[in-house]
Amino acid sequence: MKPIKIILSLFAITFIVSCSITTNYKMVTTLDRNGNVHREIYALDTKTGEDTSKNPFLFEFDSSWQIHRFDTVIKYNFIGEKREFNVKISKNTNSIEQYSQKIQCNKHNQSFAAPEESLVKKFKWFYTYYSFKAVYKNLKYEVPIPISDYLNEEEQLIWTQGYMNNFKVMNGYEMKDYLDEINKKFWKWQGHNYFEISFESIKKLTTGYDLEIDKENIYAKIYEAEVGAFDISPETVCSFIDSFYKTTYFSQLYKTNEEVLKNNFETSTSTPMDCMGNAISYELVIPDKLIKTNAPIIASDTLIWKIDGMRLLFNDYSLSAEYRVTNKWAFILFDLVVIAAIGSVFVLYREKLKNLIICKIKTTI
Repeated sequence: MKPIKIILSLFAITFIVSCSITTNYKMVTTLDRNGNVHREIYALDTKTGEDTSKNPFLFEFDSSWQIHRFDTVIKYNFIGEKREFNVKISKNTNSIEQYSQKIQCNKHNQSFAAPEESLVKKFKWFYTYYSFKAVYKNLKYEVPIPISDYLNEEEQLIWTQGYMNNFKVMNGYEMKDYLDEINKKFWKWQGHNYFEISFESIKKLTTGYDLEIDKENIYAKIYEAEVGAFDISPETVCSFIDSFYKTTYFSQLYKTNEEVLKNNFETSTSTPMDCMGNAISYELVIPDKLIKTNAPIIASDTLIWKIDGMRLLFNDYSLSAEYRVTNKWAFILFDLVVIAAIGSVFVLYREKLKNLIICKIKTTI
C-alpha cells in the first residue's frame, strides 16, 4: 500500500504543538457600496532585515499588489491569541473573483491561497442585495484508512468545524459524552493509520513470514493493549509482531534497519507540515446592513472567520454572508415623485377651487 503523506505531522501539529503554530495570516477584505474590493493580507516576515527577497505569503504576488513593510512589529489579537505581523500586501479590484484567479503557489498551500470566492449582486430598486461566498477546499492527502470508517460526515463537521446543530437539545453532560465518543473514534482512526504506515514499511523488509494474513490480528493486539496513537511506530509494531509469532526476528529486523524504517516513516508523513501550520483570520468588512452570515464573530461591520488545517482536514469550509445596500438615489427619486404628485394634486385642487368660487360669484350676481 502506498505510504501515507499526512498522518504524523497532521496530528502532531494539530494536537500536540498547536500552540506553536507560527504561520499566521490576517486577511481583510473590504467591500464598497458598488461591490468593488480592497484586500489587505498581513504576515510575519522573519527574514526582514536579512533577506527581504523571501516571500512570507502563501502565494507568489505580482506587481499588481502593493507591499508595505512596517518599521516595527504589529501585535494583533488573532481570534483570542496574540500574533505579530510586520509586512502587508494590498490590492484593489472591481471583482472579488479576480483575487483567486491564476494564483501561483505551492500545491500544499493551494487550499489556503486560492479559495473559490464570489459576490452576487441583485438589484431591487430601493436596495441592492449582495451574497458573498468563499469556499476553502479541504486538504488533499492519501490515507490507508479513510475517516469515513470511523466518523460519519456530521461527526467530521462537528469535530473539525464546530457544526453545532446536534447540540441544540443537549445539556453540558450530554455534550461531553457525545464529544468523548467522537474523540475516541478520531484517535482510533489516527492510531490505525499509524499502524498501517509502520506495518507496510516492515513488511517490505520481511522474509519468511506472510504478515498480510495476520495483519488484522496483530493490530487487534495493539488496540487491546491500549497503546497510544503516537507510540504506534515501526519499533512498537515490530515488538508486537514478535510477541504474536513468539520470536525476536522483528526486533532484530528493526535494529538492523532502524535508520531506513525511521526515514521512510518520517519522509512519508512530513509532506503536509507547512500547510497544517497555516492559519488565516479572514475578515470581511461590509458597507451596509447585514442580513445573515455564518461568521462565528461579528464586530460591528466586520465578519470574522478562522481558517486552518484542522477545519480543512475532512471537508470544504464555506464562509457566507448576505447584506443589502440602500440605494439612496432611489429614495430621493421616490420622494421627488411623491412631492411632484402632491404638488400636481394641489395645483389641480386649487384650479378647481378657483373655478368653483368664480362660479358662485357669478351665480350670486
